[in-house]
Amino acid sequence: MKLFYFSLLAAPLALAACSDPAPEPTGAATPSLAPVVSESEAFAPPVAPGASASAQGQDGVFPAVMRGKWGMTAADCNPARGDDKGAMTVGQGSVKFFESVAEIGKVKNIDRASLSATFDYEGEGMAWQRDAKFELADGGKTLILTEFGEDAPQGPRRYSRCEEAGR
Repeated sequence: MKLFYFSLLAAPLALAACSDPAPEPTGAATPSLAPVVSESEAFAPPVAPGASASAQGQDGVFPAVMRGKWGMTAADCNPARGDDKGAMTVGQGSVKFFESVAEIGKVKNIDRASLSATFDYEGEGMAWQRDAKFELADGGKTLILTEFGEDAPQGPRRYSRCEEAGR
């Protein structure tokens, strides 16, 4: 009887020993679903969701086509008149208004014709932060400034490019 039980247990082991081993993978095997990443991509800093690709490496810099002096009226372009309170000068990393300066903080979106960022403002002995968007229109002749937040001026403000000497 012991021999009978032993043969019942040994049969499956014997059959397993005789079967073919698992096939080795070949070049025609199913490819991996893992993405192929170059070494430079693997070590690149991550980009925040929603940030434009052109924002990479451009933090803190206005597009060159936005830089210069802008005015809400023609009088704003002539400082000799003394009533240029609507003048705005866009530099590489800041904007100068009549009585305040705004430095670019965290850039949210940037391309050739627009820049959205959080700005650090200073003026008249105060400091504050505000989100703002600068956007070119009319083929670069108009710069539209829209500021966001509870204490921000309502609606967009339109500035015209001031003519510079020799232009």
